[in-house]
Amino acid sequence: MRKGEILGLYGLVGAGRTELARAIFGVDKIDSGEIFINSKKVKVNSVADAVDNGIALLTEDRKYQGLQMEMSVEENITIPCINCNSVKKDYFKGIFINRKATKRNTQEYIDLLKIRTPSINQKVKFLSGGNQQKVVLAKWLSTNPKIIIFDEPTRGIDVGTKVDIYLLMQQLAKEGAAIVMISSELPEVMGISDRIIVMREGNIVAEFNRDEATEEKIGRCCSLEVNA
Repeated sequence: MRKGEILGLYGLVGAGRTELARAIFGVDKIDSGEIFINSKKVKVNSVADAVDNGIALLTEDRKYQGLQMEMSVEENITIPCINCNSVKKDYFKGIFINRKATKRNTQEYIDLLKIRTPSINQKVKFLSGGNQQKVVLAKWLSTNPKIIIFDEPTRGIDVGTKVDIYLLMQQLAKEGAAIVMISSELPEVMGISDRIIVMREGNIVAEFNRDEATEEKIGRCCSLEVNA
């Protein structure tokens, strides 16, 4: 991955896209391979390791993996902040959580992402799907990540929220973040990615720059039994 780019990751169901993301983020054990960030080898044996190394993952299943549905908007956005070594000092006053800081941070992201909620105390289970997705975004952006993996970020949300998320991804890349976009919608991947990697049966089988990628080429790579 390169700083400031959106890297599309595409493949058919079962290609291993989500499994790759979970391994990079420390959710699942890595069987083989190494992770380098800024040319430095890093160990990611847990989610905490990933977050401390500036990696964030917006999971495909936001309700069961991305959010605590019975908790408030503020609590969901705050949880990663108080567990991330690089930023948690900003959210504590001695041994106690600094509620003034968590409220301010939550409100900033509500305004930035245009999250529609009656208050920061609203339980996220009562928000729409699009606003729930924005809360997931807010909680990871609060950790100041350098690498952000979006796994099916627009599934089940309205068109307006999709556009908001596309614009945010582009803005984050412009500010220097490295973005991974995983989607089962090929037009979506082609429309926003600077570079596209194709996976099949757990392996990377092809790579295309934006100007050379076509649906036909990518589709052929997904179905062939030989590498493209």
